[in-house]
Amino acid sequence: MNKSCGIFCALLSALLFSCATNNVQEVPQWVANYRSIYPTSEFIAQRGEGATAEEAMAKGDELIARSIQTTVDTAFEANTKSFVVGSGAEAVASQEVKTENRTEITSTVTLLNVEHPVTFYNKAEKKWYAMSVIDREEAWMRYVPNVEVAQVAFNAAFKKATSEDEPFIANVYYRAAWEAGKILLERLEYARVISEVKEAAYKTERDNIASIPARMLQNNLDSSLSLSVKGDNSNIIAEAVSSTFSSFGFTVGETAGNYKLDVVISDNATGDEETLYKIYPDIKIAITGKSGKTVYSYALKWTEANGQAAGTIERAERLAFQKLAERIKAEVPIDYRAKMGIKEE
Repeated sequence: MNKSCGIFCALLSALLFSCATNNVQEVPQWVANYRSIYPTSEFIAQRGEGATAEEAMAKGDELIARSIQTTVDTAFEANTKSFVVGSGAEAVASQEVKTENRTEITSTVTLLNVEHPVTFYNKAEKKWYAMSVIDREEAWMRYVPNVEVAQVAFNAAFKKATSEDEPFIANVYYRAAWEAGKILLERLEYARVISEVKEAAYKTERDNIASIPARMLQNNLDSSLSLSVKGDNSNIIAEAVSSTFSSFGFTVGETAGNYKLDVVISDNATGDEETLYKIYPDIKIAITGKSGKTVYSYALKWTEANGQAAGTIERAERLAFQKLAERIKAEVPIDYRAKMGIKEE
């Protein structure tokens, strides 16, 4: 009897142990170590967690987007941080360049086709796990057309700049190439996240983008301006014009330069000592190369309402020219930037 009871107890214990063992949930390997299943060399992968499977998948997608965004922002800033030419308005790049376009980042991640091959509900933890995975090979095939479009645009702009013989005009084209280059560079950073090996094929374009600031600086040095002013009063206009163009990185002087900076002022004086003299000045500024080609021009004509009156023509002229100098300092930079394609940073 005792023997039978012992056998029964042993069988019961074995049965209970077996049931308990069967109730232990097996956790997939990717939950604990997803890199072993989705190696970095082949996949961009993140594991998400959430109260629902959908929430876990969304979290994984968010982690992928954030990882790509951080990598691209850091690399893009590092590659453009020191690309500065000249000073003031002549600078072609800011010291603080970042990819702030979150719509671009989101659309790029969508384009790369994030998949969710597996999900798992952990009963003990009462939460879902999901994998967000991008296959690098497939992602490259999807994304590379974006790079190629930007590559064609940059190469065309860069070729136009390097083919221009006039340094002054070449810098206009280099600015356009720089803007196209920034677009290409940002897309290359995304491409590098997908595959460093394949992205390395665009080294020539990277090197050309990096060379633009130095090329522009050299063109500025080759674009020294020989200043000639006619009709001035006490060098008021000469000083205003000289300081304005010096702020763009040019060397301005009266000695021979590669370009002529000609300024002609007419006072358009009226009146006499009894009725007071009135000055309605106008000014013409032109920059021409040795070939005689005009590369920049500016004109300003003072209206009658803005005329300057005084008891002597010299005093009226001096007062008018002082006001004219202020307008030159304020208006010429705006006009020059617009015509030369310089963007405000």
